[in-house]
Amino acid sequence: MKTLYEAANAVEAHMLLDLLKQEGIDVLIHGEALQGAIGEMPAAGLVRLVVDEERYTAARAVIDRWEKTQPDLAPTPVPGAKSRSRGFWGFVLGVMVGMGATYAAYKTPATTDGVDYNRDGQLDETWTYSANGTPLKLEIDRNLDRKVDYIAHYGARGLIESAESDDDFDGMFESRQRFRDGNIEMSETDSDGDRFPDVRWLHADGVLETVEYINPASGLALRVEHYKLGKLQFADVDTDADGKLDMRTRYSSLADVVSREPLPK
Repeated sequence: MKTLYEAANAVEAHMLLDLLKQEGIDVLIHGEALQGAIGEMPAAGLVRLVVDEERYTAARAVIDRWEKTQPDLAPTPVPGAKSRSRGFWGFVLGVMVGMGATYAAYKTPATTDGVDYNRDGQLDETWTYSANGTPLKLEIDRNLDRKVDYIAHYGARGLIESAESDDDFDGMFESRQRFRDGNIEMSETDSDGDRFPDVRWLHADGVLETVEYINPASGLALRVEHYKLGKLQFADVDTDADGKLDMRTRYSSLADVVSREPLPK
């Protein structure tokens, strides 16, 4: 492999990588992970494009053509300008480039991978990764009808943050989930198609605690069920639909009603 070009940052490197791919030339990016430390070390020479030696001449020609189209961005010297000012703006530029490179490394889609479960030539599970290999998105066709019905989104740490799903496979994503530290925190569903959630599941550390049945018109709960280890303990109900929970029903371990009592107003 031979060094083809020393990029100013990871963003420029990926732009040139795409340009060269369009010309049928495969190159690799070296040193991208170090660019995130720009605040602690010089940026020059960290991010490099490398190419097989036999493809170097063709790749260099593409780079040369690209460089000729770039405007001259060198700043015009200002008489009397203080070097301290130049140093400050250089620092600001460095921080901005570092932040941009870090964001690009974690958020710019770079590769995809997946599984074709029924071997029909179409991926039923597709993973999208950033340039540094962190997962960004997962798409699944759960019922194998060639339509995506579950999408999960991942954060910079590679942990799932949110998801949406089409649980009745009608083409509409009526359910969504929110996660914290990789555990599900909240899930809600619009079961009647009015674009307002009417059932909401709340979890603590991934364990179900409550289920809320919501009045879409008011956004208030009509019934709130409380669970422990998957079993219903008691439910608070708004019996007169006035927006206030006024009756508590307790249940046995077999979900039989044990007692009913009014809640204090």
